[in-house]
Amino acid sequence: MKRSRRLKKIRRTILALLCILFLALVCFSGWKVYSIVSGYKTAERRYDSLAGAAVSAAVPTKEEASELSPAASAPPEEDAAEEQPHNEARPLELSPVSVDFEVLNRYGGRVIGWLYLPGTVINYPVAQSGDNEYYLERFLDGSPIAGGTLFADYLCPSDFSGRNTIIYGHNMKDGSMFALIDDYGDPGFFDAHPVMYLNTPDRNYRIDIFSCFTTDPESFVYSTAFSSDEDYASFLRSLLDCSEIDCRIEPSPESRIVTLSTCTYSGEDVRFVVCGTLTEIE
Repeated sequence: MKRSRRLKKIRRTILALLCILFLALVCFSGWKVYSIVSGYKTAERRYDSLAGAAVSAAVPTKEEASELSPAASAPPEEDAAEEQPHNEARPLELSPVSVDFEVLNRYGGRVIGWLYLPGTVINYPVAQSGDNEYYLERFLDGSPIAGGTLFADYLCPSDFSGRNTIIYGHNMKDGSMFALIDDYGDPGFFDAHPVMYLNTPDRNYRIDIFSCFTTDPESFVYSTAFSSDEDYASFLRSLLDCSEIDCRIEPSPESRIVTLSTCTYSGEDVRFVVCGTLTEIE
């Protein structure tokens, strides 16, 4: 009898310990989820505040719009219903946003541009440091932030004068930063968002997307230096050949391009990249 009571007591003790351990795990998991969600919300507020302080809409007057795109004010042709080639369907030659880089500089860091994709969450600064690690988990001022900051490869010229400027960003589970970049594998998403905009302290650019594909971290797409014009032309042809969708645009050998790169959950240790040509606008 004593042995039986002793075994029951041991079982109750073990059960109690297991319950305590289970509750501790539940509490820890809840705290982790809260921390992650809280981090996402904090990052969202900080970037919203940054955009509110430094970015405003740049809406042209009717006269400016007419000067920038005379065809826009012309009466439509009767046969205009025929679909235009994608290369001819271009927005006004004016960036839809105006960016105050003096305000951005007050936040610290080295801001070299502002990337904007109309109708989406992509409305972020682009920074650059002396390596490709610093901004992975840091805000402009160096403080920790979920999702880090979009940043250009440290090997690329900061004024986007290089032939291939690479911009990195995290694929965040809350949909922020570069989370929607791999949506460009869907032709429907591309058709809705064929053009991005890049403002810099000196110039503004339109980014016309011409290639989107899944690749690996050591891919040729991350090349930033080319031995000759022929080498670069071959590089552009390879980008077109790799594209998972038909963007109906072909870059010329004189084109400068940007490559947007993010992780993708479609495989283990793979990346999704979007490449676009840079055209200077107002």
